[in-house]
Amino acid sequence: MRNTIGVFKSMKVLGILLLFFPLVTLGQEKKITVTLHSIKGYDGHEDFAQKAIAKLEAVLNSTEFEQKVLKGKFKRTNKLSNQALYNTIMQAKEVQGPGGKDQVVDLRVRTITLELDGQKWMNNCELDSNAGTIGIDGKGDGITAICPQRLELWHQRDSIGDLAGHYMHEYMHIIGFSHSWYKKRKSAVYKVGYIVRDLLRRDTPLHPITP
Repeated sequence: MRNTIGVFKSMKVLGILLLFFPLVTLGQEKKITVTLHSIKGYDGHEDFAQKAIAKLEAVLNSTEFEQKVLKGKFKRTNKLSNQALYNTIMQAKEVQGPGGKDQVVDLRVRTITLELDGQKWMNNCELDSNAGTIGIDGKGDGITAICPQRLELWHQRDSIGDLAGHYMHEYMHIIGFSHSWYKKRKSAVYKVGYIVRDLLRRDTPLHPITP
């Protein structure tokens, strides 16, 4: 009888606690966050970058992103299954640069410059160049670099999805994935970036992951 009364009292206390502390985590708890540590050379485009980062975080925490990765066909996955690839992305453990906490996408961004990257990259950044360069992953230093011409163009067009997809593409390098020039667009680096871009371009409703 005492055990029954004790259980009843415990349930009553739990009910009171739930009344004052609702289960806000259900359907709302983020599994991953995106943190911008530094931004250089984005003169006049900082707010645009912040919007893209917020959208990237929303995509990463969506069931739509999860399903796209789990059902995708990728090359250059470091021999990981789709589930392991998704888990690696969501762990967000950087292997390039200073890194940060797990489950936090640690972003450091800048523009490509002549001083840091040389004339070759500046030429490749021209919008009419054969290279079609958008950005680079910062030569292993964990910093995502973008062509200033591309940043300006996307800002003019309000192409937030393109910028968020670029961040994801370069971040895939930062967590250890690469691509060759042969069939590079089939690599996980490219295709995961495309998933982010396309989900935002199409203004697809995003449903948060539930714990």
